[in-house]
Amino acid sequence: MEPVMAGNNERKEKPFMGETMLKDAAKAGGRIVHGIAASRDAVVDALDEGKTAVKQLAKRTRNTMDDFVEDATHNIRRYPFRSVAIALGVGTLVGVLISRNGRKWL
Repeated sequence: MEPVMAGNNERKEKPFMGETMLKDAAKAGGRIVHGIAASRDAVVDALDEGKTAVKQLAKRTRNTMDDFVEDATHNIRRYPFRSVAIALGVGTLVGVLISRNGRKWL
């Protein structure tokens, strides 16, 4: 390194261009590593939030289905003949539609 005279007669050494480039590259590398770590943290947070949302949705769906089954059971016990008639009608309709197999309607 070549000495450079400072204003108060102290000698300062001027760094070579290569040293400056290495320092700048090291700083840039540090920023890149920091950016990658921040991105990784953001992805992990997003995945955790997604998992939580799916668990909540599954719980709500399970509760809704439990309520539906409970209501259906209650209505079947309250109106047994109506329930049998509805089941018979739906079964007949499904049977007719399946047996048609491409034929014209009865």
